[in-house]
Amino acid sequence: MNINLKSLLLGTSLSLMPTLTNAQCVATTDCATLGYTETSCPDGKGLKCPFGNTFACPATDKSVCEKYGFKYTCTGEGYAGGVGQSCNKQYESCTCAENYEWKDGKCEKIPEPILGQCTGRAKNCKIGQILNNDGSCSNDKVSGKTPIGVVIYIGSDNCGYAMTASMIEGSRSIVWSSSDTTTGIGSTTKWQTAIKNFDACANTQKIIQQGNSSQYPAAWAAVNYAPSAAPATKGKWCLPAPGMLNSLYKNLNAINNTISKLGGTQLADDNEHIWSSSEYNSVNAWVFCTGNSYGLFGDYKDGRYSHAPYNVRPVIAF
Repeated sequence: MNINLKSLLLGTSLSLMPTLTNAQCVATTDCATLGYTETSCPDGKGLKCPFGNTFACPATDKSVCEKYGFKYTCTGEGYAGGVGQSCNKQYESCTCAENYEWKDGKCEKIPEPILGQCTGRAKNCKIGQILNNDGSCSNDKVSGKTPIGVVIYIGSDNCGYAMTASMIEGSRSIVWSSSDTTTGIGSTTKWQTAIKNFDACANTQKIIQQGNSSQYPAAWAAVNYAPSAAPATKGKWCLPAPGMLNSLYKNLNAINNTISKLGGTQLADDNEHIWSSSEYNSVNAWVFCTGNSYGLFGDYKDGRYSHAPYNVRPVIAF
């Protein structure tokens, strides 16, 4: 018969009288096995092992509580209270106040999101929500916050990307490149491969390293963009990767609904072609359109035969 010391610490009464069961009991004189593990107890208060000189101590000593996992007082800034039962006013874990999270055995303030950087905060967001200028997500406009985009993709690493609700100023009928040049950036003619590419900003940076804004207008337009509500994001916006545009297509209804809330232009009836950050081949790049079943196709980088305007709707990481 074992004594559950954890129950003793929580004030559960002990009984040394066995109950009759059909199971066979095995007698033991091992004090430690029975839960008598302390050499002494505070103020001499405890239960001595009948077969030795060790004790089981009640919950009056901090060290005893901590030994059995009750080591957090759950008080102070950022704490909302303890989880479960307590031992000498200590708990096994704590609940945290708003804007705090339980991490490494304490309530830590959740760091402010950094727009343009993957922080893992997208775990609190959903595709189709608004991304606000403070890095938060919402279903609708929130007083005191300014929307800067619509969430179109969230990765398994909780890294999210939001796209502008409309093409950015000056990007209507913009070209990917001014000539047929091969950069090798994300180059593939297979959409099954293209939709696995999510390297929006890495690809965009590679493009602008190839030449100036006259040679690669779309990528430079994305990099030079910054909304007035978040001026510090200049240089952090990117051409979306094909995988993100595929996510946009698969979630188009939810994203279009949010675009309308923000007064933007919905994507429908092949009304816009949005440049990606990846090549199709030496003369073509991947673009978004609503006319294809996967939302992508390869077209001339200079848009020479387009029946819809090629433009830039950049994305930003959060």
